[in-house]
Amino acid sequence: MSQRQRGQLEADILDVLWNHAEPLTVKAIQELFPKPQPAVTTLITVLERLRIKGNVDRQAAGGRSFEYFASRSRLDQANESIQLALHNAGDRQAALMLLAGSLTEKDRDILARALSSQPKKSKKQTN
Repeated sequence: MSQRQRGQLEADILDVLWNHAEPLTVKAIQELFPKPQPAVTTLITVLERLRIKGNVDRQAAGGRSFEYFASRSRLDQANESIQLALHNAGDRQAALMLLAGSLTEKDRDILARALSSQPKKSKKQTN
């Protein structure tokens, strides 16, 4: 059995939840994994970690079971990850320059259009 990379099971669970509009039980999540599937207890542990982090929420599903769902969209999660990475970079300007240098021409065009459509912020608003 191959070992998953650190954080990979969390990412895989979030993918499952993002790809399904309705909340899912742990058993339903397990069934959507390829063989060998993670154990139900492992999924419960990871789902609870994701819930504590604010990435997943749950609702009662009858008895003692719960149905889980992503608490924010894939795009909102990506934005939060990018913002955190920029915050943790130490040098935000250098990190943005590095990112800009790695973008494709198409990505740069999309970003330029997005930036040109945004209202200008005063210095007071950006601090």
